[in-house]
Amino acid sequence: MSVIKNYDPKKYDFCKEVEKVFSVDSGDLDQLHTLRKELMPEEELNFGNETKTDFHKLFYGNLNSEKGKDIKEIYNRFIGEVIYPIFNRSFLYQKFPSFRVHIPNDKAIHKWHYDSDDDHRHPDWEINFQIALTNMFDSNAMWIESVPGIGDYKPIEMKVGQYAIFNGNKLTHGNKPNITNKTRVSMDFRVLPYDRYDESKSLESVTAKRKFAVGGYYNLYEVKNV
Repeated sequence: MSVIKNYDPKKYDFCKEVEKVFSVDSGDLDQLHTLRKELMPEEELNFGNETKTDFHKLFYGNLNSEKGKDIKEIYNRFIGEVIYPIFNRSFLYQKFPSFRVHIPNDKAIHKWHYDSDDDHRHPDWEINFQIALTNMFDSNAMWIESVPGIGDYKPIEMKVGQYAIFNGNKLTHGNKPNITNKTRVSMDFRVLPYDRYDESKSLESVTAKRKFAVGGYYNLYEVKNV
């Protein structure tokens, strides 16, 4: 089960900054597979290399440039102005979102999973957020079950200017082969209420090899009593 909410895509213009990174015109991110053919993977994608494509390398490689600084600034404002009011208390949040590219005839994520499983090892009580940078629909969306273990998968469908909140920590989710002929681009991140945080139980992320701790995988958004 997921909750879809709207945000102001002009105030939090993730799309504009990501378009700059890939040197495409406004609204053209869903055509990355044709406009940036040189970035298309030559090898078969799988769980081990799905986040290491040339699309990912170009995106993450720009994070320390002026383009990346702008994306980080928008993200941090989004955390403070959009996410904080949902919690209204101190929480940990992923330092920077995970970037997803779901190209036609392939998947962005190749393994059906839930985030606290043995392959991902995220701490309990995390809450997932996904931001649509292109319209997400049908087979290019992420699919998720409604109750842990029930397997009744349905797509989280969104338009640009929307984000989803869901329990990816316990609900199995994943992708289907994208037969829409549109590339899906999105970002997702995780939030953990600070009062549920136990650093002594923190493990290490599988892909980035960062500990699920403040200063590692997370930043702390601290609310001080006045």
